[in-house]
Amino acid sequence: MYDYLKGQIAELTPTTVVIECGGVGYDAIISLQTYENLTGKSEGKIYIYHYIREDEQQFYGFATKEERELFKLIISAV
Repeated sequence: MYDYLKGQIAELTPTTVVIECGGVGYDAIISLQTYENLTGKSEGKIYIYHYIREDEQQFYGFATKEERELFKLIISAV
């Protein structure tokens, strides 16, 4: 399992970030809290939740481990 991504911020919007690590750009869905944490920085670190389904794979990125744990609790209740 992936724990975090750390590298150059290639793209940043209020809902997504692309972080380049080792020449590969990883796209992750982020919260507004994470967006605010990354705004104005050229490099960043996000904690990752790798969501895998039969027809889809997606990274969700969070500024803190606590935010990621809250996300896990929310999606486990669904």
